[in-house]
Order: sequence, then structure tokens, then C-alpha cells
Amino acid sequence: MPMGVTAQLSAADSLAKLLRQTPPDTNRVNLLNDLAWEYKFENPSRARSLLDSAIQLARALRFPKGEATALNFRGVVEDIHGNSDQAIEYFQQALAIRQRLGDLSGVASLYNNLGNVMENRGDYLAALENYQQSLRLREQLRDTVRIMRAWYNMAILQESMGNYPEALDYIFRFLEYAEPIGDRHGMANAWNIIGNIKVETDRYDEALVYYQKAYDEFERLGNRWEMSSVLNNIANLMDAMGEARMDRDDLSDSTLNLFRRAIEMHQKALTLRTELEDIGGQAEIFNNMGYVLKNLGSFYKKRGDQKLANQTWLQAETYLRKALAIHESEGNQAGIMEVYNGLADVRRRQHRFREALEFTKKYYDIAVAIQDAKFQQNGLKDLARIHYELGNYKTAYEYRKAYDELRYARFNEERIKSEERREIAYSDRKKQWEIERQQTELKLRDAQLKTARTVQAALMGGAALFILLAFVLYNRNQVIRREKQRSEHLLLNILPAQTAEELKTRGKATARRYDEATVLFTDFVGFTHIAENCDPEELVRHLDTCFAAFDEIAARHGVEKIKTIGDAWLGVAGVPTPQRDHAERAVRAALEMQAFMKEWRQHQRQNGLPEYFCRIGIHSGPVVAGVVGKRKFAYDIWGDTVNIAARMESAGQPDEVNISRATSELLSGRFTCIPRGSIEVKNKGALEMFFVKMANQAGGQSVRKNSGKSSVPGSAPPKANV
Repeated sequence: MPMGVTAQLSAADSLAKLLRQTPPDTNRVNLLNDLAWEYKFENPSRARSLLDSAIQLARALRFPKGEATALNFRGVVEDIHGNSDQAIEYFQQALAIRQRLGDLSGVASLYNNLGNVMENRGDYLAALENYQQSLRLREQLRDTVRIMRAWYNMAILQESMGNYPEALDYIFRFLEYAEPIGDRHGMANAWNIIGNIKVETDRYDEALVYYQKAYDEFERLGNRWEMSSVLNNIANLMDAMGEARMDRDDLSDSTLNLFRRAIEMHQKALTLRTELEDIGGQAEIFNNMGYVLKNLGSFYKKRGDQKLANQTWLQAETYLRKALAIHESEGNQAGIMEVYNGLADVRRRQHRFREALEFTKKYYDIAVAIQDAKFQQNGLKDLARIHYELGNYKTAYEYRKAYDELRYARFNEERIKSEERREIAYSDRKKQWEIERQQTELKLRDAQLKTARTVQAALMGGAALFILLAFVLYNRNQVIRREKQRSEHLLLNILPAQTAEELKTRGKATARRYDEATVLFTDFVGFTHIAENCDPEELVRHLDTCFAAFDEIAARHGVEKIKTIGDAWLGVAGVPTPQRDHAERAVRAALEMQAFMKEWRQHQRQNGLPEYFCRIGIHSGPVVAGVVGKRKFAYDIWGDTVNIAARMESAGQPDEVNISRATSELLSGRFTCIPRGSIEVKNKGALEMFFVKMANQAGGQSVRKNSGKSSVPGSAPPKANV
């Protein structure tokens, strides 16, 4: 029996013994709640029975605090075991009681728990609203530990929503507090999440560094479940790196070793999950091993070894069917759907299209039944592809048409939800700004009263003192004027002039939507390796040199710098002042940045210093721009346009400027766009890309069209209810 379960039974036995000796009073209610908490994972029926008894006794004793705790725990049990509707009902009952009692800490905990349920259901908008309510109360109570927990939960939510900069902001805030207090478990979880985000943004080398840090810490702590989760993530990362290389026709042994390492990591994770008797976890790893072997089979086929490819695909099917057996025994429809998807893909790669069609129909039907829009969309796409291979062109066309309609509907739905999320976040910030504005006004009034009293006392001191005071006030006004000019200059360094003026005159800045803008995203290639082998002060000097040049180039072309994120630089043209030639401005700036990098690399090379290579990605479309921050103002932009610009950067190449179809259509004849074809990028499907040059610089060589690349699922530890 696993050690964690033994410890649980020991605690449960002690509580049960106490319970038998306790009369029906408030202490018995508390014991019933505590004992139920011990059974919440392994014996949910027993936990429910104990909590129902606690609720009944608490009501009879008129003990609302104990009743609220029992209702909260009842919600946690239902949430753990997938009954989200009942969980919400219990949490809301507990919330009403704690609100009546004025228990702000308890109210904050319930908002957090409701956020957890909403996030698990995929209702990110409601989750965000509940988490923000919880965070505001925790800040009001100055509850540092639970503020940290709120930041951690917000980071996971923002990652799920695809808001990676915001996710990193929250998780690094969490780390700032976790590291000084030595919260090693929390730090390891945070590093795992950062690894997931780096994977989602295609920074695989950086992801591996954070995953390894997380694994090493969990190993020191002896947390085997978390160790297995990180190993699973590392394995998925190795698989993705191998598949990316294979898509580029890199069939070397180093690519083969990536797939082999992925299998090795999955096997280590499987050993740990088996020791922990985690059946569901074993099914997850069986499924993932099937996916790695599926890709490895394609690798062997590309190498021309059809026999080995068939053997490997047979192994893939064996692991997938092991996962299927577990999911069927547990009634896990989502798990069954994923396995059918994998089996369909194996059959398609084997060119056994009729069998592939049957598996695809099965997983599509489940996706419809459980309302999983993502798998419905994938299913329609696969059905169209397979019918085309079978020569059923009319049927293939109908499925493709349905796929396009669903994709467009999902895009519009996500865009609306994204705008609603931004509106909630902005409303929350407006409340904070109003509180800060009122506090500033009170401080100003106090200062004015103190000044008035000082002046009155000085006047009573006689004419000589009055003259002296006048002289002092004159000098002070001069100082104030200089400080005001300095403050305005600093404000203009971090905010656009238009936004800064709005903040000064109105005390707030309204977020605005810009229908036409061009986003420019830069990143240094191999920065992690350079950082590991470079003195920190020297590294910062190098970044400062590059970013100072980028800032100057951007200003010269009318591109607004937004921010730097580590070794990345983000800017936008057409915001906050609309510009008809926003795309050309951004492209000219990008080309000049690459020209600067080439010249600076020569200087670095001559002085024996590290050479930096830069990728730049550009995309045009609508964005939302505004001011964020509670204590430090920051002007930022959001929207799918920003995400696609980042994808353009990660799919680009060193020394090149990679642009989207949308941007290419806005450029004049002074530029030459070299087609690269449609390239698969994470979470966006195939996007058409171009390398751009000034017309007199462009060559005639086109870039090969890449084939698809699957996404990498990242595991994060489950968030704790409170």
C-alpha cells in the first residue's frame, strides 16, 4: 500500500476513535468534517456520509460556521470526483453562510474553489472573475500565503487561456514570495508551469531547463507523483522536438535519440505511477507512449525502413489499447476519445483508411456527446481527409465545409470571450485605480492643510519671517516644477504621449480597440545557452545594447515599443496613433533591426564576444491596447494578433523577418515577399508565411512548405481547494 494512503488511514483511524467518544456538540461537527476530509480521495462515499451528518447536526445546533465548512468540503469532494454541478451548488450554499457571518477569509476561499471548478469546466471567464474576487479579499486581509496561492492559480488559468505573458507575470510573482520563505514544493510546481509555458511558446530549450529544475527539486522532496508528472512533460517535449526535426526532414540519429529519450522518460514515469497505484495516471502515460511510437514509426518510414515502421506502429497500438482498457473500465469518455484519435492516426499512417475512418467516427461521436469543440473540429478535418483518400470527394467536401464553419464559429466565440476576459480584468483595474485616486486625494488634502498651518504660523512671526518664507516657497515651487517635468519625462518613457496625457487629466486611461495595427516580435536564438556561458553583467550589457538600438530604430519608424520580455522585444505600429502605412513601418523597422544585428555581430566577433542571432515575426490585425498595473503602470496590447506575431517569430529563421499573409497583403512594391508555404504552428494550425526583403535585396529562392506538428500537452499539479 502506498505510503500516502497508509498515513491517511492512520489519521482517519485517530479521528474516528475521537469521534466515537464525542457527544453531539459543535466539536463533533468539526470532527465529522475533519474525518471526511481524510476520505475525500480514496472513499468519497464515506466522506459524503460524514459530511451530510455534519450538516444535519450543525443545523440542529445552530452552528453556521460548522455547516459552512461541511458544505465547502462537500463541494470539494464533488469537484474531485467530477461532479461539477453539485460542487458549485454546495460551494454557493457555503458562500452565502460565510457572507452572512462576515467571514472574509472563508468567502475568499470559496471564490477560489468556485474558480477551480469553473476552470475545470473550461469556463475561463467565470473562473477569472471568481479568482479575482478571491485575490481582492486576500489582499484586503494581507494574507500573504493565500495571495501566493491565488497568483499560482491565476498563472495556471492564464496559461490555459493562452495568455502566456500574463501567466508568466503571475507565476514569477508567486516565486518572488516562495523563494525567500523556502517553499520548495511551491517553487518546483512553479518551475513546472514555466516549463509548460515555454513549450507553448516553442522555446523548447528553456522549457527543458525549467522541467529539469522542477524534477530535481521534487526528487529531493521525495514527491513521486510530481516527479512522474514532470517526467511525462519532458517526454512530451522530447517527442515534439523530434517531430519538429522530422518535419524539417532531419532524419539523423540525433532526431532518433529524441524519440528514444521520450520513450525512456515515459517508462520512468510509468514505473512511478505503478508504484503509486495511480491507474488513471498509467492510462495517461500509455496513451502518450502510443503517440511517441506513432511518430517514431513515421520516422522509420521516412528513413525507408517500412518493416521497422510497421513494427513500431504495432507497438503504438498495443500501448493505446492498454490506455483504452483503463479508460473504458473507469467510464472516462474524454480518455476514450483521445485513444480513438490516436488509433485513427496510426491506421491513417499505415494507409488503412477504412479502419481509420471507423476510429475517427468513434472519437468524433464522443466529442459531440461530451461537447468537446476542439476534438469535434479535429474530427471533421480528419473525416474530410480520410474520405478524400478513399475517393469520396463529395463527402470529403461536405466534412471540410462543416470543419470550416465550426472553426470560424469557434474563432468568433473565442474572440468574444477574449474581449470579455479583458473587460473583466480592466474593470477590476479601474476599481483599483479609483481606490488609489481617492487615497491620493486624501494625502493631498492633508498636505495642503499642513502647508496652510505652516503659512499661518509664519505670517504671525512677523514680516521678516514672511519674506524668508516667500523665498523658501519660491525655491520649493522651482523644485516642484523641475520634479514635475522629470516625472512627466519618466511617464513618457513608459507610456505613449496620448495615454500619459489621458492619465494626467482624467486619472485613468481607457482601453481601446484598434482594428488595424501591425505587431512586431523579436527573440534571440539560443539565448539560454549564451546566458549559461556568459557573465551576468556582460549579458545585461549586451541586451541593453541591442534593445537600445531597437528602441531607437522603432522610434525612427513610428513603431511604439510595448515592452521587453526576457530576451524578447515587442512593438506595434498603428497604436496608439492610427497609421495607414502601419505594416510598412513595422517591416522597415524589422529589416533595420536585422541590419543592426549583422553589423553588431561583426563587432562581437572581432572582440571574441558571443554572437547573437535574432528572429523577427510580424502579423497585422486588430488589437486592444491599454494601461495595466496596480503600482507600476504599463502600456500593453492584447489579442490574437499578438499571439500570431509571436508564432511568426518562433517559426522564423535567424537573420530573417517572417511575416504573415495578412501583413504581406498590406505592403507596397518596395518590398519582396518570398513565399514559405503554409507552416503548422502550435494552437493555430497551418499559417501562410513569407520572408520579406526590400525589393533590391531579395533573392529568388523560395522556402519549402513544412508539414504539420502536433501540440505538446503539459501536465501541471492539480490546484488545491481551500
